[in-house]
Amino acid sequence: CVACPSTARSVSVFLLFVIVIAVLAAAYAGLRHLPFSRRLRQRATRIESEVGLQPKFKIVVSFYQVSSILGVVYGVRLDEHFTRWLDVLELFSLDLVDVAIPGSCIGTMDTRLLFAGLWPYAAAALVSLAIVAWAALSRCLEGESPFPALLRAFDRKLLGSLLYWAIFVFYLVLPSVSRSIFNAKLCESFGYDDATGQRISFLLADPSLTCNGGPAWDNETSGLAPYFWAFFALWPVLVPLGFLALLLRARKPVAAQRATPLSRATSFLWRDYSASFLFWEVLDLLRKIFLTSMVLFIDQEYGSRKLQRTVVAGMVSAMFLTLLALARPYRRFDDLCLACVANFLLTCCFASGVVIQLCESTAYEGMCYTLVGYKTSRGATTFVVVLTAAMLAVTLAVILVSAVSAARVKTMRLVSSKREPMRDGITLADGQQWHLFLSHVWSTGQDAVAVIKNELQQFLPGCEILSHVWSTGQDAVAVIKNELLQFLPGCEIFLDVDDLKNIGELEAYIGRSQVVLCFLSRGYLRSTNCLREVRAALEMGKPLVLVHEADPDKGGGTLAELRSECPEELQAAIFDAGWPMAVWHRIEAFQHVSLKVIAEALLLKTPKYAGENELPLCIPGEVRADSLASTKPVLLWASTLNAGARELAAAVAAAVAGGISITDAAPSRLTSLPRASRSSRLSTLLPSLPRTRREGDDEATHMLLYLNRSTWAGDGAEALAEQVRAARRARLPLVMAHENDAARGGCIFGHFFEVTPRDLIVDGLYNDIAVGCHSDPHRQVSIALLAKALGATKQTAQSRVRRVFLAQPTQNRGTEPREQSVGDQVA
Repeated sequence: CVACPSTARSVSVFLLFVIVIAVLAAAYAGLRHLPFSRRLRQRATRIESEVGLQPKFKIVVSFYQVSSILGVVYGVRLDEHFTRWLDVLELFSLDLVDVAIPGSCIGTMDTRLLFAGLWPYAAAALVSLAIVAWAALSRCLEGESPFPALLRAFDRKLLGSLLYWAIFVFYLVLPSVSRSIFNAKLCESFGYDDATGQRISFLLADPSLTCNGGPAWDNETSGLAPYFWAFFALWPVLVPLGFLALLLRARKPVAAQRATPLSRATSFLWRDYSASFLFWEVLDLLRKIFLTSMVLFIDQEYGSRKLQRTVVAGMVSAMFLTLLALARPYRRFDDLCLACVANFLLTCCFASGVVIQLCESTAYEGMCYTLVGYKTSRGATTFVVVLTAAMLAVTLAVILVSAVSAARVKTMRLVSSKREPMRDGITLADGQQWHLFLSHVWSTGQDAVAVIKNELQQFLPGCEILSHVWSTGQDAVAVIKNELLQFLPGCEIFLDVDDLKNIGELEAYIGRSQVVLCFLSRGYLRSTNCLREVRAALEMGKPLVLVHEADPDKGGGTLAELRSECPEELQAAIFDAGWPMAVWHRIEAFQHVSLKVIAEALLLKTPKYAGENELPLCIPGEVRADSLASTKPVLLWASTLNAGARELAAAVAAAVAGGISITDAAPSRLTSLPRASRSSRLSTLLPSLPRTRREGDDEATHMLLYLNRSTWAGDGAEALAEQVRAARRARLPLVMAHENDAARGGCIFGHFFEVTPRDLIVDGLYNDIAVGCHSDPHRQVSIALLAKALGATKQTAQSRVRRVFLAQPTQNRGTEPREQSVGDQVA
């Protein structure tokens, strides 16, 4: 027997619920006007998108909705020692009948069916009214009259919100409501006449009703049939069909990643899955409806006491798990793993349920011990729980290994979450077809543009790029395409040489692109078609990304030279508007930096990241100075005769985690070497060194040679050449840095073959490749490459421990005087 709550108590609980909701809404409305509110909402939105809470929430809810009915529908009841702590989970069953209000307190069975089938519609209506009221109230607070404000509130955005929340409510309650409807068919049979085998069946939800006719009774559930079939069509049939119809209607904009009101409103159903599995949510809903409701059609009188339902459910779960593993419908790998674990555990639950049912059966004595090996159901339950936990641990271990392997895939990721930025969410605005339009000329840009295209497609899965090739730039295009395909797997790319249909539709292609990339090389701003693209982009308000080809051998030039080619009326709009600019390089480490600049500019213009000011990106395995550490102490000699070497050495030492020090003093071993005739002045050119050194004083392990326009010019050029000669004779490792930044005196490398002393060139000074030093944002890569040339490696736990132990003697020596006393010199 269940004590029904009084009317006053029921009303009080309802009013308390309404008051709590009103207080929370008022608090939210007040917080919205605070300065930090917008930042908090943006951060919460970013966290939800990066972590992927929605698919994980749906997977966990689905698992609970199926596992919570094992006892009612399948007759699988664990020992009470294992189920006491599960009672609290009944609050999350999302079934208003029997949880919030006992079914017998509502009234007769037909009244319960009406209540179970209609209360979700009432809940959806209340949510919709609240959303409309809030929208109208917001307009009233802005000064509008109430009635016009209410009329203006019904815009496409509001209707989309109403549809989104209706989908959310129906998704959550569908399994529980379907099970409540099927209570009208769930009966249990008892023997009535042993002689004739006559049996009588009672409705489990209302045992006062008989389910079959007999000698002394009638079928009292026949009057429930119209209610049952009406709500059966309304919920288990029409709701999935309604979701399917919405997805069919939205499939084209979703497949093209275009933001439309319908695609946004139905995003709860599709955004967790790849484009090839747009309807997977409907299939998953049908699975849940079958396991929670439809299975009741199997042996309606004895089903919960027999194994048939449990065996069928286990087979269905195993088949769905296999299908899930083969199809891999989820966008995120971690969501796929969680879904596989959930379905694997459901399969284990059904398989274990067979064991528990055998041990609970009293068909003949000792059945549990004879068939399973346990004398009581508690022992069988313990075995099932331990076995399931062990299998879960093994599964999680396999998933962890797979996740680590997936994390090492070379794709561009968000620094904040290490997730791929285009895995979910809408990245194309309504009416857009491509993320990026690559505009360049044939002879001086094709290889680079092709690399950009291929790399971004590998690094940003889901990116779509349009490329156009004209009179000059063939070599650059191939490189850009290859790079984009490598970094953005699955990206749809339009390349003019492959897909251009009509040269007269350039402006239309620009119009369907979100961002236009201009590859600035010689002749680009003199090309008629390239100028058409640039003018169309500026007239349509398309954001630009400028990629500067600086290599003269590849058709590059300085920005001043390229600007001089540009028509005067476009110079300010292109070069002075503050568009993102990246210098294109052909060394992989520097290419990655350029691609991140392009990708960030592209992503910030997508609907998903429209409110962000910046979007730091990273590439697994990229060269980063902050991830390097020196495994052994390095003392870097930066000669005072080499202008700029000291500043560069300090930047390298500051960027690397310890182990690199700087000195101005030349190593003492340079003075003890035999001198050639032309180096007889070495003793006067090298800094004076003490003939006797204190034990423990450090000697330079490497020499840094900083090459810029003034390196071999001026009064100290010959002295620097003597130092280099001495270092090479002493086999002191020489690390060369070639400055490319014009603001720091950068020049082309060919300049050094004209000004470097001839004997150094003949001796092979430039046989080793110098590290290129470029301006920001490529400067950090240059510093990292210099650190690697000095022996720095990627930090590991062992290297950190080793660095701590190596630092201790250095710290102890730091307390000793560095200069020799007069007494020491006399001795």
